[in-house]
Amino acid sequence: MKISIITPSYNQANFLETTLLSVLTQKGVELEYIVVDGGSTDGSKEIIKKYSDRLTWWCSEPDAGQYEAINKGFEQSTGDILAWINSSDIYLPWTLNTIARIFESNADVNWVAANHKLCIGENDEFAGYQKVPGYSRNAFLKGLHGSRENPNFIQQESCFWRRSLWNKIGCKIPDTYRYAADFHLWSLMFEHSPLTALECPLAGFRFHDAQRSKIEGYMDEVEDVLIKLRSSPQTPSHHNTMPVAYLSPPGKEGNGFGEWIVNTINNDNFIFEVNDSETALHQKEVVINGLNALCIQRGSYIHELESQLKKTTSLRYIMGQAFKKLINLKG
Repeated sequence: MKISIITPSYNQANFLETTLLSVLTQKGVELEYIVVDGGSTDGSKEIIKKYSDRLTWWCSEPDAGQYEAINKGFEQSTGDILAWINSSDIYLPWTLNTIARIFESNADVNWVAANHKLCIGENDEFAGYQKVPGYSRNAFLKGLHGSRENPNFIQQESCFWRRSLWNKIGCKIPDTYRYAADFHLWSLMFEHSPLTALECPLAGFRFHDAQRSKIEGYMDEVEDVLIKLRSSPQTPSHHNTMPVAYLSPPGKEGNGFGEWIVNTINNDNFIFEVNDSETALHQKEVVINGLNALCIQRGSYIHELESQLKKTTSLRYIMGQAFKKLINLKG
C-alpha cells in the first residue's frame, strides 16, 4: 500500500528541514513524498535540493497559495492513501507505519484522524496536548469539531484518506475558500464517510507567528461552511456514527503488537450528552468558585471592619480614661 504525502512550503526555512526529515525517516512503508514550494527566497529551495534524491517529485515556483500548491502535489501523486503535512509540522516516528496497518486491516475505514492531538513550539518544545472522544458528522455540524465557540478543530496533519474517497469529492481541494479550505474539505468528506478516530498521536502541530490558523478570516470561513452544511436537506446514514480505532493487546505469545480494531458507536448522542454533563459540571464549579471568592472577599471586609472597630474601641477607652483623670483633677 503506497502512501502519498504532500508538503506545501513558502519561506519556512526555519522549520522545513525538520518537517522533511519527519517524513523521510518513516520506516516500513511504501512512501511517495512530494514537496511543492511557492518560490521561496529564504533558503528553502536549497534545503529541498539537499533531499531531492529522496523525493518523488518537487518544484519551486510561484503559485496562488497553499491550497493550489497542495492540489499541484496531489496531481502528481499515485498513492492509495493520501495526506499533506505543512512545512512547519511534524510526523511522529510511527505515523505512516500505523496508518498503513489501519487501512490494510480495515477495509471499511475511508479516512482517519488522531484523537490525541499534540502541539509543539517554535523550538520543538512540548506546547500542549489534547484528547477528544472521537469524531462524527453530527458533532461537526454542531461546531464541536471547530467553530468560534469551540476551537477544537480536527488536526489536519493527522488526517489520512483513501484515494477512493478523494475521487468522490472531485480529486482536489475546492478553491471556494482562501483560508479554511481544509475545514471545507472535511465537510465534503463527512458527506461520504464517517471519520475514524485513531487512539494514537500521529503528528505535532507547531505554534508560530505566521500560521494561517491565527487569521481571523479562517474563523469567518469556518462559520460559512457550517451554515451551508446545516442548510443541506440530506442527512447521510452515518450522521451519528463515531468509529474509534484502538490497538488491541498482543497475542498470548506476547510477540509483536496487537491489531488495530475499529469500535463503532452508531449513535454519538450519548457521547455528547456526557460532554454536556461535564460542561454543566464545569459551569457549576465556576459558580461555586466564584461564590467562594466572594465569601473570601466578604471575610476580608469583615476582618477590616473588626480591625477598625478595635481601633475605635481602643480610642474610646483612652479618651474615657483621660476624661476621668480630667474630672479628678477638677475635683
